[in-house]
Amino acid sequence: MHNTLEWADIVIVGNGIAGLTTAVEARRFAPDTRIAIITEQCHPTINTPALKQFAIGRLTQEHLLAYPAGTERTQRIRMVNARVEEINAQDKFLGLRGGYTFGYGSLIIATGSRPNGLPAHLPGREFDGVLTLHRLQDYLDLLRRLDGVESAVVIGGGAHAIETVMSLLHHGVEVSWLIRGKSFLSHMLDHTASEMILENTRNAGAKIALKTELSGIVGRVGSVVGVITNHDKMIPCQLVLVCTGTSPVTTLAEHCTSPMMHGSGIYVDDQFRTSVRDIYAVGDVAARKDPQTGVYETRAQWYSAVLQGRSAAAVVTGHHELATQSMGVPWHATHVADLYMLTVGNPLRMLEGATIVTDHSKNKYCRMTVIGDRLVGYLSIGTAQPDSLAIKSIIDEGLSIRRIKKALLKGEFDARKYFSQRRSQAALDMVTSGKIPVVKPISYPMAPVRSFPVVAHHPSHAPIIAAQYGPAVHSSTTSVSTVSAIANMKTLHAETFDTSLVVLSSLADQPTMHDLERDTRPSTGNIAVPSRKDIESMLLPLPSRTVTRSLWSYSDKTPAVKARKSSFPPPEQRQSEKTNFLL
Repeated sequence: MHNTLEWADIVIVGNGIAGLTTAVEARRFAPDTRIAIITEQCHPTINTPALKQFAIGRLTQEHLLAYPAGTERTQRIRMVNARVEEINAQDKFLGLRGGYTFGYGSLIIATGSRPNGLPAHLPGREFDGVLTLHRLQDYLDLLRRLDGVESAVVIGGGAHAIETVMSLLHHGVEVSWLIRGKSFLSHMLDHTASEMILENTRNAGAKIALKTELSGIVGRVGSVVGVITNHDKMIPCQLVLVCTGTSPVTTLAEHCTSPMMHGSGIYVDDQFRTSVRDIYAVGDVAARKDPQTGVYETRAQWYSAVLQGRSAAAVVTGHHELATQSMGVPWHATHVADLYMLTVGNPLRMLEGATIVTDHSKNKYCRMTVIGDRLVGYLSIGTAQPDSLAIKSIIDEGLSIRRIKKALLKGEFDARKYFSQRRSQAALDMVTSGKIPVVKPISYPMAPVRSFPVVAHHPSHAPIIAAQYGPAVHSSTTSVSTVSAIANMKTLHAETFDTSLVVLSSLADQPTMHDLERDTRPSTGNIAVPSRKDIESMLLPLPSRTVTRSLWSYSDKTPAVKARKSSFPPPEQRQSEKTNFLL
């Protein structure tokens, strides 16, 4: 027996943007439901993409709030400051540090990610002045130190690293940037694109060293005075800033009494369900299947985390028709000095039947991966900012680019005109034919990927190991009999719903601090003005127009949602249902 301290219908672990968005949306869908967030974080949810603006003094701490102050209180969301150490999936309660427990009806894991940091064996990694930038406290520490810093070393080869470099240059700090690989963002950019970005950064004043790693950090009386590289070169500095990427926090999957499938993230299906019934995962920790490759990947992006939180809230409260069924391909946009960089999908990934088309001029480079007349990958670097969501929509929907291929390549694509023409053509086709057009998303050539097995959580069952993942899927124990028994199991939850009711959601043009993700840039003065309005969701269909799969939907007002009486079935009904899982 256990003594449950408290209980809630919906319990969310983690108060990052994915966790809080899930809670706020769940409250809107289910006004009378008990909702709780359990977190170790000591401050409200902040807009993490805006930290780069905060670092250069263009935003205050108050501007970092992702939602208006007091949102949790006004939405009647119970906040519990505690550390969750384990999940008892059979009896549906969480084990908290200190011996306390917390019961749940549905559990959402939104534990986010942790910074990779420096290797544990690296000499000098504990010296004062070595900072790993990841959370608000790290940036507060950085700002307190900048006045006495003349030179700094930045470690890392990704977007976070280059944004940190540009922030330091803004403060007049001399920067040495060490990149382990032979190029910048080697998994996203080809050699030409990488060289454009690096040359632009050099022109801004940074010293860049490729194929360079740290061998050690030199200190004096406990403080950093320099670093030693693998080329035996000493670089004097007073700060070492580590931006070496992140890894999802899958600790709860490892400490669950029922086997929860995970590897580089917790594996979820299109409704963010894990392999354990009534447990979901969203945000940086959730790994979903890439629509182009079938590989399960996490997306450590603000935009994606918000959409995942909204969809999970719709599913967990029984509003399946309002859940976004596909996040589509990943995308990333940033601003480096006077250049805009955009990647949609993976422009470096070669798919069967794909061709590469490029266009390169002095201050502009574009690379497109095309299959037939369908765009599957897009990379753009230049002084003009492309319409990232429009291009993402074209790839996600498998729309033909026959008429706009040149405009996309030259950076002259007019998204508003393109989608307006599509609406007009669709309306004309319906009038002349009397038939509603059907949009078929592109199917990408890929190796077959087996779905996750379904396991009834009987005490005699050992943890599940997906054969196709091998050692990448972790579990405390392994059963050969379980592995051999999964072949004939189904992969669907018992319930079904009408996918024709699915509507797309978007953050664009919403009066919230989410706009900082796309409007604030390290090298411009265009700072998004923080809104003081209440946050409204866009997951509802618009009553004034037909919702189509080719356009994002916008609205100033969100109609009220009436709570469903049967959002949470009684315990006896839940226990009788079979445990099934789809991926």
